[in-house]
Amino acid sequence: MASDANGSANGGTAAEVMEDVLRRLQSPDNAVRGEAEAQFNAAKASPSVCLEVLAVLATASSDGLVREAAAVLLRRTTIELWAGADERVRLGVKSTLLQSIQGDYRDGLRKKLCDTIGSLGGHLLSENGWPELLPRLLSLSTSTVATERESSLYIFSQITAYMSAPELEQQAPTLRSTVEVGLADSVPAVRVAALRATCATLSVLESKACRAFEPQLPAMLQVVSASLAAGEEAEARTCMELLVEVLDAEPRIWRSQLGMAANLMLSVSSTAALEENTRQLGLEFLVLAAEKLPGPCRKLGTYVRSVLPVALGMMLELEDEPEWHTRDEEEEDTSDYTNFSAGQEALDRLAMALGGKSVLPVAEELLPAYLNSADRWMDRHAALLAISQIGEGCRKQLEGGKLGSVVGLALRSFKDPHPRVRWAAVNCIGQMCTDFGPGIQEQFHAQVLPALVGVMADGDGGADGQSGQGSARVQSHAAAAVINFCDEASPAIMAPYLDNLLGQLMSLLQSSRLMTQEQAVTAIAAVADAAETQFDTYYGTFMPPLKAVLTRSAGNQRLRRLRGKVMECISLIGLSVGRERFGADAAQVMDALVRTSADAGVDDPQAFYLMQAYARICRCLRDGFLPYLPYVMPGLLTAASQKPDVEVLGDDADYEEEGLETVTLGDKRIGIRTAALEDKATACTMLTCFVTELGVGMIDYVEPVAHLMVPLLQFFYHDEVRTAAANCLPDLLRCVKNSGTAAPTVLTQLVAFMLPSLLEAISNEPETEVLSAMVEALGEIVDVGGVHVTSGADAESVLNAVANSLERVVTEAEGRRRERVAAAEEDGWDEEENEDANEEEAREEELLSHVGDAVGTVVRCGGLPALGTLLELFYALLATDRSGAEHRVALCVFDDVLEHGGAAGLAWIPRVLPALCVYATNEDPDVRQAATYGVGAAAEVCALSGAEASAAFMTGGGPKAALALEAVITAPTSREEGSEMATDNAVCALGKVLEMQAGCVGGDAVASRLTGVWLSYLPLARTWPRRASSTLRSSALVSAGTSGCLGARRTRGCRGCWPSWPTSLARNCSTMSTAAAP
Repeated sequence: MASDANGSANGGTAAEVMEDVLRRLQSPDNAVRGEAEAQFNAAKASPSVCLEVLAVLATASSDGLVREAAAVLLRRTTIELWAGADERVRLGVKSTLLQSIQGDYRDGLRKKLCDTIGSLGGHLLSENGWPELLPRLLSLSTSTVATERESSLYIFSQITAYMSAPELEQQAPTLRSTVEVGLADSVPAVRVAALRATCATLSVLESKACRAFEPQLPAMLQVVSASLAAGEEAEARTCMELLVEVLDAEPRIWRSQLGMAANLMLSVSSTAALEENTRQLGLEFLVLAAEKLPGPCRKLGTYVRSVLPVALGMMLELEDEPEWHTRDEEEEDTSDYTNFSAGQEALDRLAMALGGKSVLPVAEELLPAYLNSADRWMDRHAALLAISQIGEGCRKQLEGGKLGSVVGLALRSFKDPHPRVRWAAVNCIGQMCTDFGPGIQEQFHAQVLPALVGVMADGDGGADGQSGQGSARVQSHAAAAVINFCDEASPAIMAPYLDNLLGQLMSLLQSSRLMTQEQAVTAIAAVADAAETQFDTYYGTFMPPLKAVLTRSAGNQRLRRLRGKVMECISLIGLSVGRERFGADAAQVMDALVRTSADAGVDDPQAFYLMQAYARICRCLRDGFLPYLPYVMPGLLTAASQKPDVEVLGDDADYEEEGLETVTLGDKRIGIRTAALEDKATACTMLTCFVTELGVGMIDYVEPVAHLMVPLLQFFYHDEVRTAAANCLPDLLRCVKNSGTAAPTVLTQLVAFMLPSLLEAISNEPETEVLSAMVEALGEIVDVGGVHVTSGADAESVLNAVANSLERVVTEAEGRRRERVAAAEEDGWDEEENEDANEEEAREEELLSHVGDAVGTVVRCGGLPALGTLLELFYALLATDRSGAEHRVALCVFDDVLEHGGAAGLAWIPRVLPALCVYATNEDPDVRQAATYGVGAAAEVCALSGAEASAAFMTGGGPKAALALEAVITAPTSREEGSEMATDNAVCALGKVLEMQAGCVGGDAVASRLTGVWLSYLPLARTWPRRASSTLRSSALVSAGTSGCLGARRTRGCRGCWPSWPTSLARNCSTMSTAAAP
């Protein structure tokens, strides 16, 4: 091409040549189109010419198709070509694009040109490369020409995606006044563009800045109303989608207009004349509001009473299709999201969001009429499924005495004449077994299991004229409900029903329906898992036919899913009956599995089942599984290594496609295929299982597994992958550490490879539960690595990095806590919102506990000097206004500091000992347990460290400590369940004070009284392991030579024993009897 748009190339101007290329790009002939694509790519080598020609053709070509094609390519390539274009062309393109806003173009072309302006404007914004753009847009927003007003507002909505919150906040007042005018415009298209610009702005601004836009909400809602009134339903849907996004991102700004918004969306969702997806958007807004603003929704008073009937009404929009009765469930078309699906999902989400106090009373009013509707099967069907959906959210209220009546209601519907109602009743029972387990299994097993066996034996299609059709669907669904029941059933519960249950499942296994066979196999697996060793009696009955299915179905594409379920069943049976019984069949089973692994193709459904079967058989055989590793590991490593299936989605992509999750990154919408992610997560979990179960047997695979797992610590597409990677790392170290003479060098290298990536992952991890796993792994790596972490030239920097990482975790957790407190005060949280917050706080407490464990490990490894600032954060948690969980963790941390911190630890005595004395008598037994242990540790360490340290114990609160310990031991509840471990620690600590810090006790009378208290509690009441975690502090009372005094119930594996008996106490030993044991 020539050097400018008017030059010649190949006998014509550059514009003419490009026009020809653009026409050929639309040719149906692949060869012609491919040649044109190559020519266009070659043209991009001259960025100035290519960019200029595209801009000219997009705005000035006489051929409409050429203009459209040029506009599309201009939008796609402008950023790519911009850096290589000269300044003259850049200025010309910007001028051409700005002029195009005022051009007379079709809407489609105008939108493409506006998209290009938005994209280029956003790209140039940070460097002020297009200073005239924003003033020009503001000017056009008040134009007398509607299309110019619309285009300017639309471009505003595109540019905001490229702006940071602070940048946009500077422009917010101007934008707010601009969109306020646009929302009141007389032209609908302008109002929609203004709504789009408003929503885009709200998606970027910080929450506080968003509140300034609250006055615009009524006008935003009015845009939807006006579009619907004008019959512009597609336009209304676009607006509703935008409002849903704003509600999701900034729910608080909706509080003042929640009633108005709810009324509009109720009207939309309940208007049968509207299209399904329009009504579904209305319901989605209502449900999302309940999730994001549960308190304000409940305070409206009528919210549930208004929304619940709409959801139920949508569930009635269901026809009795003949195909339902003959179609295998797995073959159902799930591509269309129907009103029935939307209503069903809404009930579940409403109940979870608003809670049983709000939802259950309304459901109790509405559902009886549905259940008693004799001539409408869909009413009964909807009512039973509604119970299934709201059960989990109403758990507390139903368990308060209503569960039995609901179970009875569902069981009575097992006899309904319509198979789809029977199916719904079975579904209801199955879902309740999950939502209310294990209580429902313990209380109602005698009613539920026989009823399910009866349904599985039911061959009658009912009185609806289906002539047996549908019974297979109902039978197989009953088998599925058995699976749900077994998930929370104990072996004792299962025992009386095994004969009948397994007999009926064996009958279903012989069915001609593949669907029924698959569910039967899975149910047998679930029964075996629940029955445990009791399944041994039935092993000989089931294992031969299951192995036969595995053999006969090999290579049959149609039966791949069935084979996978058989693999699952066999492996669960093996795990239940144990190595001795399963061992004889293990070789044959593993041979079949290995052959399947070798033959399995891409997207083979057997792959998922194979990985899980391998893990179970590994747990069953343990070292007996080692010979199979060379056959199993290559495929497992490949599955765990697969790259995520990610694509950039275009404007016309189906964002609701099943199996596709989307995220927005900048101006791009990214689609992620979830099926491959699930397989990857399963493979990573299985690898972690192998490393944990096989230990040193995995030594040959440590290197490839480590090189796979360490990068996956930051695999942000799937939480389970990151969790599996974190859990795997400490066990890899243990594998190496226990492997032999070469271990030290390899261990050093492995620690050096793992730690930097783990610390970086911890700093970037957004999910609290995954972060907990990572922090736990960090503590274990320091523990297992030992000197390989705490010694060497880099030890100081490594320990500082660990301390800084943990400090950041605690600081950010504190920030989240303050945000919750502020939100509760500002929003006036009600009881249900506080309960939801308690769940979040429980996750935060678990995280803090893992941080405390990691800090204790660092202290025990000699890393106390690196923890100065972090310990101050934990000291702040000892304040009286902090929670019991925070007190417990902080006390445990300082127990380790005092016991293992040496001279630096002793320096904390004056500050920490008073807190130990205060919390030794705390009402929380876990807090008492940690505090009393700390008193004992402080008494011993100070005594062993010399007179100055003992003096510090005395002045720091030693006398108060002795009295606090006495109060713990003599409390009326001291020997009750739950208090015994704390009391045992107090007894141990008091003995140390009497022996080692006698100066704190006072006169002989006090010493005699305290000695009597000490003796009155012996022998100790509890026996426990050395230290499972920092939450269970255990201590010892005496050394190994004192068993005569302690009797048979002496603690094991104890900590903190003192070197000798107190002399005064030893004299009393002969008078003690084990009869004094509590």
